[in-house]
Amino acid sequence: MPGISGAPANDLDAAGKNSESVLTAMRSEGKNINQVESYVAGDCIFCVYQSSSKDLIMEHSERSGVPATEITEISSVINHDTSEM
Repeated sequence: MPGISGAPANDLDAAGKNSESVLTAMRSEGKNINQVESYVAGDCIFCVYQSSSKDLIMEHSERSGVPATEITEISSVINHDTSEM
């Protein structure tokens, strides 16, 4: 998504609202999918989902009109607390 990191905040907000409306519709259909958070970096948006399958993430991508070019399962999370020395 060339230029996405320079997109105006209201465009990103609109995209987020569109994504959430698609997720709400999918969940009302009994599909197990939730978007946790998204990161904008360079020309990419990285989204973190909780989902029962990669197919649901691809369906969300298609229905929301935002391309998903790669899906990688997260096998573990490492939490860091750097606030204490």
